[in-house]
Amino acid sequence: MASCLATINGALRKIGVLAAGREARTVDRDDAFESLKGMYRAWINTGTFGRLRDVIPLTDYTAYGNERIFRNQSSTLAITLPETVQNPVYWTDRWIYGSYPLYAGVNDQTTPRDCSIVVINDAFTGDTYDFIYDGHQKLWIGLYALELTDEAPLSFRDKDGLEACLAAQLADQFSGNVGPFTVRQAQVFQGALTTRFSMPAVEVCGIYM
Repeated sequence: MASCLATINGALRKIGVLAAGREARTVDRDDAFESLKGMYRAWINTGTFGRLRDVIPLTDYTAYGNERIFRNQSSTLAITLPETVQNPVYWTDRWIYGSYPLYAGVNDQTTPRDCSIVVINDAFTGDTYDFIYDGHQKLWIGLYALELTDEAPLSFRDKDGLEACLAAQLADQFSGNVGPFTVRQAQVFQGALTTRFSMPAVEVCGIYM
């Protein structure tokens, strides 16, 4: 794992604008930090982590994951990020037909899907709060409140891959060069975020129109 600052320094080294053992200048660090936060939000916007459902709760609400929640009801006082959610295996058609046995002692709850997103739009304050779930660490991480000294979201799974993605993002801005291996690292990292092959497959019945 690595802090946001360490990720920024690593990315700048990969494009050849920062020497080993040196720290980025304050102005460069701040610009790169904005690009890092923008990169996470671009992944959300482009569907890297899947589609989002729009939800308008009428009472206190516990999110499920991959939801964009609009709080515009005064009766909605709290929106909670879930520690566990209903295991989807147990409500797919394949389980209904007996393909998945329910083993004794196995909880029918599971943790949210890796890289699940929750975005909360608060009509009363005008603020937007966005969170990403790191399935490797079982943590919700707030992108809206991210600081330089915080652990960079998703760095635990592949520190160099995240640095490579940021390096590609920063290369034009800092007139740097992205080497072929760094390009490959970035492609592998972003591909892993999209496919998430490290997670169990969840089969659902097809819909034919």
